[in-house]
Order: sequence, then C-alpha cells, then structure tokens
Amino acid sequence: MVSKNFFDNHLGALIECVNFASDEIMQIYNSDSFDQEEKSDGSPLTKADKKSNEIILNSLEKISKDISIISEETFSEDLIKSLDQTYWLVDPLDGTKEFINKTGEFTVNIAMINNKKVVFGIVGAPVTGKIWHGSIFEDVQSQNDSYDKLRIVMSKSHKSDKDTAFLNYIESQNIDYEIIEKGSSLKLCSLADNEADIYPRFGPTSEWDIAAAHAVLNQKGGSVIKIGDYEELAYAKEDSILNPFFIAFRNNSIKSDFLPVLGDFFKKLV
Repeated sequence: MVSKNFFDNHLGALIECVNFASDEIMQIYNSDSFDQEEKSDGSPLTKADKKSNEIILNSLEKISKDISIISEETFSEDLIKSLDQTYWLVDPLDGTKEFINKTGEFTVNIAMINNKKVVFGIVGAPVTGKIWHGSIFEDVQSQNDSYDKLRIVMSKSHKSDKDTAFLNYIESQNIDYEIIEKGSSLKLCSLADNEADIYPRFGPTSEWDIAAAHAVLNQKGGSVIKIGDYEELAYAKEDSILNPFFIAFRNNSIKSDFLPVLGDFFKKLV
C-alpha cells in the first residue's frame, strides 16, 4: 500500500481534500462565529476544527478504506496501544489559538506514518492557499547551504524559559542570529522554504502537530532531530502521543555546523 504509485495516484485527491477543508475553515474564520469550546487539556476547540476534521476523515476513508486514521479531534489514549503499522495522522486545524487570535498562521495537516516513520505529508495554509507536500518517494531537493546569520524560527504563541535560555546560550557562543516568529506547522514549512535555518522546540507538541511538515522538510533535505539522542524523530510511540524536545534543521550542512556547538546546552535539557 505504501508506494510511490499510491501517492502519485492519490495526491490530487489529497490536495483537493486540503483545499476543501481550508475553504470551510476560511468561511468560519471570516464569519467571526467560532463556537469556541475548551477541551479537557485546556486547549481551545472551534467549529472550524470540527468541520475540517469531518471533511478530512470522509476524504481519507474514500481514498483508502483499509488504512486507519488518527486525528487530534477523535484521539483517545487507548489508541496508541494498538496502532497499525501504517496509518494516517491528522491535525485538521493546527494553530487554533492563531485562528482565534486572527493572526492567519494556522494550517491543515495530513501525514502518513509507516513503521514509526513519516513517509508522506501535506500541509495547507488556508489564508494564503499555499500547499506543501513531500514523501520519501520523491527525490530530495537540496537547498542552498549559504546564510549570513542563523535564522531561528520560534512560536508566536508559546515562549518558554527554555527558549530564552537557548537564545542566551546562542549569544554566549557569539553566533549572529535573528528570530522569525511563526504559528503552527508553518515553522517547519519556513525551513522547507528557506525562510529560516533552525527550529528548536523545548515545549510540548503532539505527533500530529509536526508529522506532515516533517515529511515536507525531509523532502527538502532537512531533518527533525530528537535532542536526547540526535536521532530522527520517530512516531507511533506506545507510551505517549507527545513528542520529546527536538530541533529541526533546514539542511545537513547547517546541522553539521551547529549541532556540535549546541551540544552543551542540550545536555542540560535531558
């Protein structure tokens, strides 16, 4: 099932699905009637999350009835104890806080996980209409290695003491840098688009938050590395849907340049 032919045959339907979900999200976004609720974990939920989720689940079931789906809006902890080898991983509206705050920086995300690795991802930005996609079956598109200063992308909505400590450490190493603020999975997409060089994340994220954009970044020659062991971030963990701390790099050259420099700081986090 997981093959180049599968994604070649269904990419058009997946793009159509993301566009449809994005259109529905934008109708609600422009209506100013969000029907906002609070989930059990305290995070916000709107009717845009629900509508996008409904569209995506229906579309994926038509594309592949035999592949299970894990979505943020229908997830329960017991599901991770019996995950299939291959499944869709969905965040129907990543950046709900950005949606509510009208920043425009929210996304629709669909990924496929196979053998604990992300093998495909598609990300849509409803406000701009831009779509990114990537899979392990596409040739890696290496990016330009050059940069004047280190461009660090960070969250608009989630700043932590660890983020501040990281920037202080960067300064102590005499590394010239600038901060780029993005919401949702647009942070990883900014690496794929050569708008930023690294994305350090020291706060909680769930697997569905980053899987689709992780696939996009991989296809552009980038990587998402666990801070604990420097291995590529894996999925389908049996103990938690949450990701460990990680850092994403735009390409291997930047990773080679900066990972050794950042090692001392990372040792203090794990």
